[in-house]
Amino acid sequence: MNAARLVAPLALVTLAGCLGGDVDSGASDIIGGVDASSPRLDAVGAMGTKDADGAFDYFCTATLIGPKAVLTAKHCATSAAGETPRLAYEKIYFAVGADSHAPKQVVQAVNVLLSPLDEGGMVDFGSDVAVYILAEPVKDVTPMPWAKAHLSGAEVGKKFAAVGYGVQDRQRTSGTRKAGTLTLQAVEGQPMHRIFPTREAFDAHMAKHESQAWIDANKTRLDELYDLTLLAGHEAYLGMGPGDAQPCSGDSGGPLVATIDGKLTVVAVVSGSFKGASYPCSTVGEVYATLGEKAQPMIDSATGPCEGVSVEGHCDAFTTAVRCVAATEGPQQVTRTDCSILGQACGIVEGKAACVDAP
Repeated sequence: MNAARLVAPLALVTLAGCLGGDVDSGASDIIGGVDASSPRLDAVGAMGTKDADGAFDYFCTATLIGPKAVLTAKHCATSAAGETPRLAYEKIYFAVGADSHAPKQVVQAVNVLLSPLDEGGMVDFGSDVAVYILAEPVKDVTPMPWAKAHLSGAEVGKKFAAVGYGVQDRQRTSGTRKAGTLTLQAVEGQPMHRIFPTREAFDAHMAKHESQAWIDANKTRLDELYDLTLLAGHEAYLGMGPGDAQPCSGDSGGPLVATIDGKLTVVAVVSGSFKGASYPCSTVGEVYATLGEKAQPMIDSATGPCEGVSVEGHCDAFTTAVRCVAATEGPQQVTRTDCSILGQACGIVEGKAACVDAP
């Protein structure tokens, strides 16, 4: 369950759920994890595309949190630059089942909502949280509830469960659902300083896995990792505890799970990690994107009565303004205004869908 995208200048920082070349992108399992094939975990599925023959090909992990709402990482929903939604240039699907190579059902995504905080964070996506909206409800799967806030510092040291489809071994086997335990190390500040109280201890750990020549050549990046500061209110660091597993490529967007009020609950999603040269996955834990205050309204919108349609709205086929009625206006529902009846077209004015004079 490692991060799968390389982000400059930290070329060893990777997004945990994407696949491709040196960039880990989403076809892998939790290192040291165990099979998680129970249908009880089918809310955790895979995001992917289809090849020319119609076969599903996953790139990230995701969690069903509403009948048509799927929680994942923002970097699993946008271009490498973090600017253009993937849905703008390719069809994306959510697959259900423990084996992404033979899914029980596959449902197309038709919209995506992104957490509005776009700056900072380990992988430079800000709050690395997104929700895909599906074309139809997923059948026979109970959505998983989500935490309503950033993880608390009082939970540092607590064990959580990680679930994902990412890389499982040094041969890069991937695509089946795995689960493992992770220890919460930090919810703020500089996590490496807590895990390794001295730089000497950190360097000694890295030396166990990498050559001294590699360490000398990557001193600047190792300095940056050791001094990494979590994005306040939106990131947590996990792993490196006794008996912990390790997320890897393809686990991006995968849930960090706790039992809250008797229910399995998503508390964060895999965001990114630091990878060396000797292994396909990190050897120093993982950054998770928590469900902080900037992400909460977006998640609420995705799972509310309007199922992902925003109050501001959007244009459909150039003529129709589609928007959600705000709770301050009246009962929430989706409205569709056909601007052509007025001899107009749909346009975006000050960030809101409106009927405007056609050019």
